[in-house]
Amino acid sequence: MKKKAIITILGTIGAGDKHTKANYYFEGEEKEVEYFNTFPLLIDKYSKEYEIVPIYTQIAKDINIKVLEKSDISFDKFDNKFLINDEKDFQQIFSIINTAINSFDELIIDVSHGFRHLPILMIVDLIIQNFQDTSKIQKILFAKEIEQFKKYEIIDLKEYLDLSNIAFVLTTFEKNYTVANHIKSSKYKRLLKELNDFSNDIMALNIGNLEKTSKDLVFELNKIDDIAIKRQASNLKATIEKLVNFKDKKRYQTYYELSKNLFEKDYILLSLSLLCESIRLYMKSYLKQKHREIVQKVERKLNNNLYDIGSFFKNLYRKHKGHNYKRHISLEDYEILHNYFQKKSYLMQVKNLSDEIDRKRNNLAHANSGQSYENIRSEVFKLILRYEALIKNK
Repeated sequence: MKKKAIITILGTIGAGDKHTKANYYFEGEEKEVEYFNTFPLLIDKYSKEYEIVPIYTQIAKDINIKVLEKSDISFDKFDNKFLINDEKDFQQIFSIINTAINSFDELIIDVSHGFRHLPILMIVDLIIQNFQDTSKIQKILFAKEIEQFKKYEIIDLKEYLDLSNIAFVLTTFEKNYTVANHIKSSKYKRLLKELNDFSNDIMALNIGNLEKTSKDLVFELNKIDDIAIKRQASNLKATIEKLVNFKDKKRYQTYYELSKNLFEKDYILLSLSLLCESIRLYMKSYLKQKHREIVQKVERKLNNNLYDIGSFFKNLYRKHKGHNYKRHISLEDYEILHNYFQKKSYLMQVKNLSDEIDRKRNNLAHANSGQSYENIRSEVFKLILRYEALIKNK
């Protein structure tokens, strides 16, 4: 069975002779109940189903014992391991909160009357400790003051714990296109799925499917109207739409732009892989301007498979005996393309750069570099600059 508890930080209100009961009611309910503070209320309402776990200072304990006596309620479960000896010792306080949270499988947290900074520390610790999965926390109760010392509405702050997690997810996704698979949120389950789908496509360089997954992700981002995370959602939406704006662009241009974007996010091997495919397809596009019909024959024979097409044109400089052209085009057509390729010194420069990019990619992909990350990044950046000088700026 699940170990269930209510963790409450005890305050110092309710024991004085002049202190009278206040009216409490739960958010969405009309029924009001009278108590000196929320501690006896929690015992009455939840003790049959949940273990009541107070975190307390000695002064707060003494005051709440008097409150319980005035309320004619018995409670003898003050555990010494949850006693705060020094309320300025944040390290001890965090340790106590962590111990309480980790001791149970399902929790309701009450931060209504804790002394000064203690409720804030509790909320901070909840964000830190439960970032991966907030499902363990059922509610975060807070007594919202309606009329001082007289009426309080008990509201649930759990939604804001979820929002803090989603805000972090959206912000980090904009930076690195990844989201941890173990993060859970019932309200934003669909959003997390679309984030993961988009991430999987871009990390696998499944460019053909990015348009679909990006539309699905943008659809979910458009549904976010909570002011707490609307800005992060809007920023991420703009980033995604710019990233997958493939309209009126040749495929080699798309690959280059994605390569540059991934390089800026330090996905060096992915960036280099896209740059490698981009320069191969550029050679095809360049030749297509002069020999459209022959290039189209190659595209049809290769079923428009971009990888195969790129490989064909990368190796076009070879004599026909060293190139498997027969299943693609006739010898006559091959010779036309090959001779044009050989005569164009510019194309040979592009081919030489393609070879360098290819070697560097293979070296990294097979873990043969042996260089520092800084050196690898510097070399790849130089290849990108050379690509821009030779191709983009043309």
